[in-house]
Amino acid sequence: MRIMKFLVVFLVLPGAALAALTNAERKSQFERAMASIIAATTPALRTPRDVLVKDYVACKPNKGQAVELVGASYFRSCEHDDASVTGDRSLEACQLRYGKPCALIAVNEEIVVEGELASKDMPRLHYTGKYDLSQIPIIRQITRQRPDVQNYDKAMEPKAMAIHPWGKLFISAGDPSLGDAQAAALAKCNSDPTRNGRDGGCFVYAVNNDVVIGERRMQPK
Repeated sequence: MRIMKFLVVFLVLPGAALAALTNAERKSQFERAMASIIAATTPALRTPRDVLVKDYVACKPNKGQAVELVGASYFRSCEHDDASVTGDRSLEACQLRYGKPCALIAVNEEIVVEGELASKDMPRLHYTGKYDLSQIPIIRQITRQRPDVQNYDKAMEPKAMAIHPWGKLFISAGDPSLGDAQAAALAKCNSDPTRNGRDGGCFVYAVNNDVVIGERRMQPK
């Protein structure tokens, strides 16, 4: 109930009062709201709340903060194309990272919680079938428009695609075997210098033209 009480104060301010707030005051209100939610939801969290909040605030828009409630594991997802897709992509990223559905806390500098946090199972993490660009989770438009992603279904077999929760895709094609293709795609993904090992490892998304990410053991609440 502490979450509900705090959010009533934060979110139901009169319009005039909200308009009178400076950007710094709005930021401070937001940070206190997020810290309160983290404290109420995961009181035994090892990572200091202020570190989680600070790291999220420093993340570039469009961004979302999600949490896997069973393991009290937080995941922020940054630099999405549009705020309207950021919430779902952040939930997909969190679920891919931890293997369980997550709950969304914030999008940009807006708290989206109303009452108790609720996990949401994301359907594209369960997709199995032929390669379909529209079914790839998390990725941004710049990745979606890459020629190797657009034409993956036409690439030489054996081939594989790997994905990371940051929404990064890596492809290996024309390898000696399917095992080699998967190992090569994962190696490219896991050695990505821009990520430098942050936020966990990568996962095989597709083998030849068959999407296999849905076969990964997901555990809906």
